[in-house]
Amino acid sequence: MTAPFTPRAPGFMAAPHEAYRALRAKAPVFHERETGIFYVLDHALAVEVLRAPERFSSAVDRAGMRAGGLPPEVIEIRKQGWPLAPTLSHNDGPSHDAFRALVAPLFLPRGLARIRPFIETRVAELVEALPAAQPVEFVSALAVPLPIAVIGELLGMRHLGDETLKRWSDAFADELGFLTSDDRAVEIARETLACHRAMMALVEARRGGAGEDAITLLANAEVEGRPLAPGEILSLLTQLLVAGNETTTATLAFALLRLARTPGLWSRLAADRALLPRFVEEVLRLDCPIQGQFRKAVADETLGGTAIPAGSLLHVRFASANRDEAVFGPDDDSIRLDGRAPAPHLAFGMGLHFCVGAALSRLELAMALEALLDRFSGVALAEGAEPLAFRTHFHHRNLLALPLEFRA
Repeated sequence: MTAPFTPRAPGFMAAPHEAYRALRAKAPVFHERETGIFYVLDHALAVEVLRAPERFSSAVDRAGMRAGGLPPEVIEIRKQGWPLAPTLSHNDGPSHDAFRALVAPLFLPRGLARIRPFIETRVAELVEALPAAQPVEFVSALAVPLPIAVIGELLGMRHLGDETLKRWSDAFADELGFLTSDDRAVEIARETLACHRAMMALVEARRGGAGEDAITLLANAEVEGRPLAPGEILSLLTQLLVAGNETTTATLAFALLRLARTPGLWSRLAADRALLPRFVEEVLRLDCPIQGQFRKAVADETLGGTAIPAGSLLHVRFASANRDEAVFGPDDDSIRLDGRAPAPHLAFGMGLHFCVGAALSRLELAMALEALLDRFSGVALAEGAEPLAFRTHFHHRNLLALPLEFRA
């Protein structure tokens, strides 16, 4: 291998694709001996796993994967809150389907039409505040504040403050990364408890209400003929909060990085806005913000010629599958705006667990890019921007900062 596969190491997310490419050539299913995890790296095998929930279950105890287990103080803090129930991402059908049906209307055309005016207003505010012909840090100026405001509005929590919601979301996301120190694990537990208490207070206040926000919806929803339990409501709201901003924030930053580094791309998109949807999909494919998801083998399996014992953990590495040469060709870092994609990318997953909020994310991305193309004539990396800093995380790939300079 020309690049080590070290997904937990600082710096790995800055350039993971060489390692993925080497692994695909060597072993499309790679067994990590230290942890026992089987990484699924090519597109066809990833699709096979994602489309077979009866063979590869999503019921995985992700919180229990942290090296060394949980500090005792974390366990004590958690006792003050509510144990979360399996609902969406770590659940299988048919109960998964029932929970998904509760939140899906938020992301269908009527729900998107309701939130669209808010997105338009927030995009306009943030884009108008960007300076021309001087450096600006894009992640904190637009990529973070837009998605967290939108998901806060959709949940019915924005009055608590965008910064508060982002702090809570970051805590949940860090826990998913398995790489936190003991001190950070304790801090995450405290933030989680504070967030869940705030959510449950809003749930109780909105019982019997007629609002269209997610909290009101879940406060008055039923599943299998009964009201939702606190652990079910909190599980759904927590997942919506994190997924509702992480992917969009990362993809906005990667889109602008692509525009800054690719001569002529800004002008081409500005001249032909019909290319924007394809551009968004290509950024999602090439700069996959969620590197993959876990599955568990229900029985003994053979995948890509590799024997996988029952109960084994698999990590379907979306980011590797999205650049599989057998599907997308050998030039795996090129934005392709012409013609149809040869296969669906996996940035939002596939099958039973395809991201329920994908349409909202795509809407935000399109509206933000349209507004930027309207206001500016181009973009470049600001002086001294390199090397770019990436978050250290097992699942998520995102930029910590992106210094840019927009042209008027």
